[in-house]
Amino acid sequence: MWQGGADTVPGLSKIGDLTVVHNRRFHAAFPAAVRLGDGRVLVVFRRARDPRWLWADQAGADPALDRIDHLDPRSQLAAVWLAPDTLAPLGPPVGLAPDPEAGDQDASLLALTDGRLLLGGFAWYPLAPQAAADLRAVGAPVVGGGDAAAGAYLFWGGYTRLSDDRGVSWTDHRYLPRLPPVGTAPIVTNWWTPARGGAVRGRPVEAPDGRLLLATYGRVPGYRAYVSFLFVSHDRGCGWACRGPIAADPEGRHGYAEPALWLCPTSGRLIAFHRSFGADDRLITVTSDDLGATWGAPTVHEVTGHPFDVLALGDGRAVLVYGYRHPPYGVRARLWRPADGSPADAPELVVRDDAPSGDLGYPWAVALGDGRLLVVYYQCDGDGIRHIAGSLLSVSAGATQGPRADP
Repeated sequence: MWQGGADTVPGLSKIGDLTVVHNRRFHAAFPAAVRLGDGRVLVVFRRARDPRWLWADQAGADPALDRIDHLDPRSQLAAVWLAPDTLAPLGPPVGLAPDPEAGDQDASLLALTDGRLLLGGFAWYPLAPQAAADLRAVGAPVVGGGDAAAGAYLFWGGYTRLSDDRGVSWTDHRYLPRLPPVGTAPIVTNWWTPARGGAVRGRPVEAPDGRLLLATYGRVPGYRAYVSFLFVSHDRGCGWACRGPIAADPEGRHGYAEPALWLCPTSGRLIAFHRSFGADDRLITVTSDDLGATWGAPTVHEVTGHPFDVLALGDGRAVLVYGYRHPPYGVRARLWRPADGSPADAPELVVRDDAPSGDLGYPWAVALGDGRLLVVYYQCDGDGIRHIAGSLLSVSAGATQGPRADP
């Protein structure tokens, strides 16, 4: 078992860092990225207000304003395109049209084999104080309120959007169907929101037969912790159906959140990588050998961090990247060959360990086609400005981990 990390491990090394988006008037976070057919890289991220710029002396700002939350009534997704060679931004970020009723949150991206782009996300419905109090009084799951700087919200649902012009234009939000009951829990009408679907944060996959698979997570009646779900589309992302839960713990010991999917190109095994609750921030995976019709038991790995993104390299190996919200704060990666064992058996590359705060991460990896990988993520600078950063990694042939085992 590998412990700790280094800036070079067998087959994987760091080249350098770059800044993708930085604006002191905005809180930028939760990015996803794809490489387009013309070589450009499209990065989509969540952008919201950071009001601390209103104070000439930020140290003297009102404490409530100095606290920057992950919820904001004007939160939206924004896109930036990076040059194929230099990865320099090809202009300022462009805001995507938001849901007129709700604020957008995390982004997830997939480039289909025919060039179509699939964007996944979720939204929060902002509430005035009295509306929040009234809804909470009748049992609606209102988040925030009171003295919270972000205000109060209802979860509005997970959605997908499509683009057939390399991210220039997108369809409207298409909310996922409501989450189904799990186990013996009764069906409960979610009257407080038009659609649930769970939150979308994690890499979708396209199966060899063309179906699209997307994982979400949410809370359902009868379960105290997050449950993850699988959705499938047979029409290139136009419509979705829920296939059922991926992982659920009726005793509430473990919560399964922010699932990222990976389809092994050699074995056809589908693996869901979860951020865990109740497992000391360790990775939990669940596997399926029938494209999600059935799932095995969850497995806890000695890999600390969250959430996870996994990028297939096409040769049976994959790169696993994740935020590390423990001192020293940063981002880490592992070059992993499933045929050789658990991700915990692969050496850990320290991509960044210089962040001043644990409010960071949500990395997303992109292969650049020349042996390099771009990993985008968010973190704070010395002034606490959340921004989108990136690191370039180099991948080479060579051993990735320890003794061979049955995948």
